[in-house]
Amino acid sequence: MIKKILFLCMTLMILLMPKGPVEAAGITAYEKFISPAYWTEHNADGDKVVLNAAGVEAFNKKIIAASPTVYDMAAYPKTLSGKTVTAYVNTHTDLSDELYREGKLVSDNYKNILRSQTNAAAIPAEVTVRYGVTVRRANLRNLPTGEGLFFYASDRNFDALQETALDPGEAVAILHTSTNGYFYYVQAYNYRGWLSKFDVAETDRSTWLRYAEPKNFLTVVAKDYTLKADGAQVLFQQGARLQLADKKASAYTVKVPVRTKEGKLQEEKVVLAAHASLHEGYLPYTTNNIIRSAFKFYDSVYAWGGLQQSVDCSSFISNAYRTVGIFLPRNADEQETSAGIHKKMGNMSSAQRANVIKGLTPGSTLHMDGHVMLYLGSSNEIPYAIHSLGSHYTGGTRHSVMKVVVSDLNLQKSNGNTYLDELTTCVTFR
Repeated sequence: MIKKILFLCMTLMILLMPKGPVEAAGITAYEKFISPAYWTEHNADGDKVVLNAAGVEAFNKKIIAASPTVYDMAAYPKTLSGKTVTAYVNTHTDLSDELYREGKLVSDNYKNILRSQTNAAAIPAEVTVRYGVTVRRANLRNLPTGEGLFFYASDRNFDALQETALDPGEAVAILHTSTNGYFYYVQAYNYRGWLSKFDVAETDRSTWLRYAEPKNFLTVVAKDYTLKADGAQVLFQQGARLQLADKKASAYTVKVPVRTKEGKLQEEKVVLAAHASLHEGYLPYTTNNIIRSAFKFYDSVYAWGGLQQSVDCSSFISNAYRTVGIFLPRNADEQETSAGIHKKMGNMSSAQRANVIKGLTPGSTLHMDGHVMLYLGSSNEIPYAIHSLGSHYTGGTRHSVMKVVVSDLNLQKSNGNTYLDELTTCVTFR
């Protein structure tokens, strides 16, 4: 229900907004502010290591303990009860609502086909987990279909069935198969849903564990990185890990997962030139590294659920933190309640809220209902954040942004309140 309301609100804002992007006073194009250098130079302890490798590992365990959606995949059970998997599979979009496909109202017959494709009746009393690895950037869906469904006929941005996107090389637990056999219901480290079987290669558990808990790997630290494998271009987004097989002074050899015609995993060795987009292992966890990673997406398109090979507000945050080895929940509300140091805003006045923010470490997250931002620091006592922004209001007028922007907190919600006054929690991940 919460997801539906969020879809409706965000979609309505897009539909009713004027043509073309409008820049409000709160969004800055000031040259210094839209560069990471300004914020890292003014971040006193920005290059100080927040957590070392052992500290990051311990903090990830705290995230798993605090976040019911995040799993230690290496410890994932080998079997699950059929009742558990049935409950997972039946948690999907409420098809009783009016939905549109390619601008046309979806028929009850089509909805019934989608329901039947979940194949819930075929789930056994005990489910034996199978092991898979994604072979390309893949859309994780709420129902077993690649077709988009929308709450409004003219909407093309907020697909009600899009949950998130997984990078190549993600270890997933395969729990179930759709009726037509074309989709697998899977568990990734921070999300469950349906993947096209053609995006997944099955393997044995020992090979799978190398992807679930890689020991030698490269991390993508740019916005994204593309290589060629199995005759196709394979895109990895920021924070993705590539299996490292060998390294020389100016080149790396990586193992890229590919899918055989039989659906099994093979690994293709690809030689990559050393590149600023790739880092051996994780970056050190410093707040300046988080800021630099975030700015790699500056001016990129806002994309719901990771569509268009880009980010929404919470995947933007998640990607930046993956570069230092911290694996957060996927959604903004779950990031808000995950492990870390929490500053609750409650019924604070604007002045009190501003004081709390001034005391935050840059790289902390700022949360309000349905949105999350990354705090950069303050200039002339004004706090600024970088975030992937869909839309906002000024003076009662809706404005489309659909980009990653830098702004102060004077942007407005539909009720006229500023973002500052709508903040619910600030979180520092340490």
